[in-house]
Amino acid sequence: MKLIFAITTLVVIAWADGGMVPPTGDYEIYSLDQVAIIKLRPDTQELSILAKAYWNNEYYGFAWIIPLPNLPSVNSVEVDIFLDLADMTSPYRYQGGCGSFGNFRSLGDGSYGEDYFDVISYDTIGFLQTVLIQTNSPDSLISWLSQNGYQTNQTITNITQDYIDNGWNYFFAARADTNIDSYSGYDNVGIKFRFATDKYVYPMAMTSVSMRDTISVYLYVVGEHKMFFDNAELEYANRISDDEYEAISADLPTLADYIKINDYITKLHGKFSIHSESIDDIYLYQSPDDTEYRKIEYEYADYHTMAMINTPLLPLLFFCGLIINRYLKRRFKKKN
Repeated sequence: MKLIFAITTLVVIAWADGGMVPPTGDYEIYSLDQVAIIKLRPDTQELSILAKAYWNNEYYGFAWIIPLPNLPSVNSVEVDIFLDLADMTSPYRYQGGCGSFGNFRSLGDGSYGEDYFDVISYDTIGFLQTVLIQTNSPDSLISWLSQNGYQTNQTITNITQDYIDNGWNYFFAARADTNIDSYSGYDNVGIKFRFATDKYVYPMAMTSVSMRDTISVYLYVVGEHKMFFDNAELEYANRISDDEYEAISADLPTLADYIKINDYITKLHGKFSIHSESIDDIYLYQSPDDTEYRKIEYEYADYHTMAMINTPLLPLLFFCGLIINRYLKRRFKKKN
């Protein structure tokens, strides 16, 4: 059975999935931490990606490119799901003494020769102008994007070739018009892709195009069991009970519409460095057990703060100590 994936992307201030190509000059558009939701179903699979785009100056034309293994449908989607999940899966926090540590509980032709190039669709979603392209030629893709006002570079060409070599022939590209009247620099845009695939995969490799040094990736997985990917840190694992779903419905209604009772939610965290030999896509696999897990963070006042609090009491405590010491000495002399 083929699996169906839906990728949902959100463009906010400073996050970006796929490859984001910053223009030259003073314009800085970089990929930072990433957040995604992977929803696993017997007949429909969804991958929702939270992405942020940041630029210091107004610019029209940065290229945000997401590779896709098969023809997707493209739609908008609610963006509050990411915030609701972050709220629901945040660590328990306790206050206490000094120090700190963590603890846990257990479409057209356009072909030429053997190459082909097809612009399937154009769309406008929020402040984004988007295009969906099918091709087996990275040179044709980059040439078309460059001729149509998208910023590109040689790194994009090389990584695109790698995806094509692995049978990924669909590419979604977006650019933002930061000059439009409705754009304030903080607008949220949700985009959902739905396409067939036979693996649970997060297209991480394209991200290396815009990495400065290191990047963190947070994946929320909604399915029947706890999931993992290589070298991931587990931050949250829980099967939604009837009572929990009732509470979610009351407090996080957008999330309640997205999940159901008995869904298993896993939160995974991975770190990647541009200095690594290569950055590969993330592939998910089922955990050997469904043990639930939630992080507990102990927040303590530091020694400096405690010292500041206690400093006014030190003279009084010292004086009281002298009195007690003198009293005890007198009693000792009387007994002798």
